[in-house]
Amino acid sequence: MIGASMVVGVMFVFGFLSIALVGLLTVLALAVMIMAFVGAYCTFRKRCFMLALAGAICSAMSITFLAGVLAAVFLALRESEFDGRGPKEPVK
Repeated sequence: MIGASMVVGVMFVFGFLSIALVGLLTVLALAVMIMAFVGAYCTFRKRCFMLALAGAICSAMSITFLAGVLAAVFLALRESEFDGRGPKEPVK
């Protein structure tokens, strides 16, 4: 009887931890995808180079690894085309 309750207790704890781990990984994946979208927006607007590069790196961390690596390489080659303004500087 004691052994069976311990097994049930261990299964409950590991089941909860696995659900929590899946939830954490989902939140992290969503954060990476949002950063990739922000980087793509900055790339199309040719604004903040660092956010665009961070978005390309986040894209490489997701399922589109090859596209993210290529985006980071092409961004590094075209850094001079971006405005030097950061996100808080006023537009002239």
